[in-house]
Amino acid sequence: MPRSQFQENFPKELGFMQFFLIIIISLLSYSLIAKEKLETKDRLEQILPTTPDSGSPWGEISKFNELEILDLVDETSSTSRWKEANKEYSSSVDLFLSGSKVLEGKLEERKKIVHYEDRYEWQKKQRRENLEKEFQKHQFDLRQTASQKLVKAMYLLDKIENPKVKESAPFLDLKSGIYREYIKHLEAFKSYLQIIDFTERYISFAEGNEREKEPHRLLALAYEKMELAAVKSKNQEMILEFKEKKKAHLLRFAELQYGKESKEYQKIEEKVGRDF
Repeated sequence: MPRSQFQENFPKELGFMQFFLIIIISLLSYSLIAKEKLETKDRLEQILPTTPDSGSPWGEISKFNELEILDLVDETSSTSRWKEANKEYSSSVDLFLSGSKVLEGKLEERKKIVHYEDRYEWQKKQRRENLEKEFQKHQFDLRQTASQKLVKAMYLLDKIENPKVKESAPFLDLKSGIYREYIKHLEAFKSYLQIIDFTERYISFAEGNEREKEPHRLLALAYEKMELAAVKSKNQEMILEFKEKKKAHLLRFAELQYGKESKEYQKIEEKVGRDF
């Protein structure tokens, strides 16, 4: 191309590239804003309470005494397995509660120690962060050990085949208690797929469990996390599936928490209708 022709075309080419770049940047900005809205503005943590209600079985730990209905059982193995499962459950609960108390006590003691060698703020900050990481690691290990005992308790209950025992209220109460504690640990581990799996099971095996608010709160939050993961992987089918389940459990929670005629329910229903 002759020099004069190149000089003539150059401003036009530059203008096109600038226009093209502006379009690309605008699209990227819109995408980032949309993603930020999905991940922050409309996150369910801002709609739902962060902890179970006072008096909820999810906020308290149940202990189960000997079963009166075991007198009706004609299989000795069922009685034995129920007792073993209850023992593992109680051991898990006691281990985690006492272990957490010890860890928290040690953490507070370590925080009180003055390290005169830390002359700068960044050194003090680094020490605090290291201490917190150490505490979290011990807490994680404690949760794992407690969870293993709960899994063993589940396995023992699953081996009970006597229909009278499996349909009895005490059996279902123990099974529900084991699942509740296990799901709490899964929530701390941020194991969202497992939270969904075990919480869906929890609400299915006992009629009263479906009427509890906490399982629906947990499921709504877990399905939202999975929806966000599906958005990142651009799996449209999974996005729609997780979104619909999130909305269903969010509405069920709102119904149980506030009642269908309440302003709170109507506000949440409006958000759901906007396909947030």
